[in-house]
Amino acid sequence: MIRALWNSASGMGAQAAQVDLLAHDLANAGTAGYKKSSAAFADLVYRAVEERGMPVSRPEEPAIGSGVRLAAAEKDFSQGPLVNTGNPLHVAVQGRGFLAVEGPDGGLYLTRDGAFHVNGSGEVVHTSSGYRLLPSISTGGEESRLRIDRYGRVLAGGEEGEGETLLAQIELYLVPNPQGLEAVGNNLFRATPASGEPVAVEPGQGGAGYLLPGYLEVANVEMAEALTKMLLAQRVYSSNSLAARVADEMWSLANNLRR
Repeated sequence: MIRALWNSASGMGAQAAQVDLLAHDLANAGTAGYKKSSAAFADLVYRAVEERGMPVSRPEEPAIGSGVRLAAAEKDFSQGPLVNTGNPLHVAVQGRGFLAVEGPDGGLYLTRDGAFHVNGSGEVVHTSSGYRLLPSISTGGEESRLRIDRYGRVLAGGEEGEGETLLAQIELYLVPNPQGLEAVGNNLFRATPASGEPVAVEPGQGGAGYLLPGYLEVANVEMAEALTKMLLAQRVYSSNSLAARVADEMWSLANNLRR
């Protein structure tokens, strides 16, 4: 009975974690650059079950599980849909690369959210976090005369292709293992030993992809898929809850029989 209660409780905990992940995805379905999460579950330790009278030549011993746990919440870094905003300081990455910004601590942060604007100091900054775009760009506050092309060149003044000044060259960063990145909020990620050191390349190199000016990559959350998974997780949670209640009733009945 104790094992039945434990297995049911572990199943409820795993499905509750799944529901939390899906709820977070649904809440961020409209967030630029957001990447959905997927739950990876793992079986808890299996225990061998002794069955008397069975042939000794059985290749495998029968076993009973001890429940389930959430092993990891993995980010899905697949490309999200691209939406035209018409803003010259909005860029979408068409490829595996990440944009980079500099935090107040001087650290390097990566993002797929390409929404930028010029702040009061005339610097191009990430809209969600306020962190400076790398490389640092000072514009003098003339946001309307700035544009970013598909090769990552930040250009100012003049008409497209004529009389423009090159202010900076944006690089994209490739990460050896994106699953190892640490999410730190505001659509930002930080490299960890598990992710490996990000490598800077120019757009178009090494599979990093090109920039699409005037567009944003929105969340790669499929609403119908997420809602279906949510309903399934709630059903499984209810089933485990029912199993726990039945096991508890059987335990009470067994205790009463001893009296």
